[in-house]
Amino acid sequence: MSFRFSSLPFKLFTLCFLFMFGTVTLVSQLSYRFIQNEVRANNDFFISQILSKVDQYVTLSFSSLQTILSAVDSSYAPEMDNVESMKPQLQQLYNLNFNSITNVYIIKEDTSSVGGSPLSPAFDNPNMERRSFLEQAAANKVGTLVSLPYRSKQSGWTVTLTRYLHGSQPPAVAALDMDLQAMEKTLLQINRDDLVSILIMDERGNMIAGSLGDAGKLNLDDHTFELGDMSSKELLSHSGNVIQFKSAKNQNWTARKYPASHFNWTIISLYNDSLTKRSLQHIEPYYFGMLAIGLLLSAIVAGLITRFIRKPLGNLMTKMKLVKQGFLDIPIIMDRKDEFGELSRTFDLMIKQINELLESLRSNKELKRELEIQVLQSQINPHFLYNTLGSIGNVVRLGMHDQVDPIIRSLIKILEYGIGDVAEKVTLRDELMNVRDYIFIQNIRYSSQFEIVEQIEEELYDFPLFRMLLQPIVENSMFHGYSGGRVPGQIIIKASRVTDHVMVEVRDFGAGMTNKQLELVLQPGRPAKPNNRKRIGLINIHQRIQLNYGESYGLEISSEPDSGTCVTAKFPWAKPDGRDEG
Repeated sequence: MSFRFSSLPFKLFTLCFLFMFGTVTLVSQLSYRFIQNEVRANNDFFISQILSKVDQYVTLSFSSLQTILSAVDSSYAPEMDNVESMKPQLQQLYNLNFNSITNVYIIKEDTSSVGGSPLSPAFDNPNMERRSFLEQAAANKVGTLVSLPYRSKQSGWTVTLTRYLHGSQPPAVAALDMDLQAMEKTLLQINRDDLVSILIMDERGNMIAGSLGDAGKLNLDDHTFELGDMSSKELLSHSGNVIQFKSAKNQNWTARKYPASHFNWTIISLYNDSLTKRSLQHIEPYYFGMLAIGLLLSAIVAGLITRFIRKPLGNLMTKMKLVKQGFLDIPIIMDRKDEFGELSRTFDLMIKQINELLESLRSNKELKRELEIQVLQSQINPHFLYNTLGSIGNVVRLGMHDQVDPIIRSLIKILEYGIGDVAEKVTLRDELMNVRDYIFIQNIRYSSQFEIVEQIEEELYDFPLFRMLLQPIVENSMFHGYSGGRVPGQIIIKASRVTDHVMVEVRDFGAGMTNKQLELVLQPGRPAKPNNRKRIGLINIHQRIQLNYGESYGLEISSEPDSGTCVTAKFPWAKPDGRDEG
């Protein structure tokens, strides 16, 4: 067939190519923007992590410095005649921590000092700048005091930590000077190349340690600094944590503040757009390469779609839409030998299997319903009727005619209750009435006295339950707990609300069960003993509760030999009208 520009295949190819070309271009642009934003977000996260690490470093430094002062305080003994005797301990502490402090020393009452640094003897004479440390530590004898940064004759630009020496007479103070130059080296090691600058400033806006890089200018006299037109004090008082500014070279910079955990310090990070640009430089070649490959693939895929996909895909989509609407009996007619033909046949087979499964599900549901009704109705069995009628005959022979009518009335109520609609919910009051009638007949039948004690919260009498819940549990208490009804006993029925649950308990004080017997009670699929009369087992009740309310509900059984058994049924709380409270 000769090629024509006006042919339908060419038009379809052109339309698909233009559509895919536009889609690829749009997606590529959006992807690049997304990557750009992700890079910025990752850089912000990276900087936040740096600030957090610096804060952790300051916190660890503070703990380490407190440990040094605690060691000095522990080494001091009130009976010492002169603190000069502590010089070996101070020298040892300095040698162990010289990488983080410039000196550790004791300030005496006359503001002279005894230090551990090799340079200490040159600065041990009285110095009035130590007077404030002595007075502040004496006023606060409990904690560690941290000074504002200042310029010391011995330590240069430093921060001093002090602690009162307990029991010192005359008063003395343990002190150490932080090595802020060592802190600066640590901060520079944390920085990523020259793209991020980290500094620490105090509450007055003075820089304690760090580097400004190209972002600003430092005043060495008082260690304040300027970031473009903004001073360090203005930066500190700024309400936001992220501040944009222009440097002296007219570059866009960002300052991010992070309050330190100690000292009332603030950690500052400084970075400009070059951080993001450097990250994107590695991505741009891949971006343009993927864009070119995407355009080429667009042309190829457009041709393939035109030739192979349009018609079979349309047929499949039509079938899927019909299936979505519920038409499961419409087959796909597609006489093809390729994957589309196999897909259509597989799809038809799948729909056929779904129909079969739905039909099987309906059948199983009906069978399940039928079996449940049979199990419930088996509670009123001929053996029970025979014994009850026999009990009536015995009462008549014994001349106890006044009990005949009550027995018959109770039997009629039990029969009417037992053959009711199993799907219909009843109230707890109805269940209790059925149990009372049942116990009344059993007491006459066995010439025994089974006492039912009801402990029901008033609001739960109208709580909805499914039919035949309590009678099988009470029957188990009689026949298994009280030796088949031959031993009289008490059965307690308790109902209470616990938060959003309702707990219905049936407790007897009979024979009880061993742990091994207890494990087998609620196991499904237990074989029935031969010649055992038909009863609703506890497993049946447990499964019905879970079927109606979910796996988190059901029966819980606790028992001990010769101490009785407690069966607890757990339900979700619902209002008397059947709606969940909520």
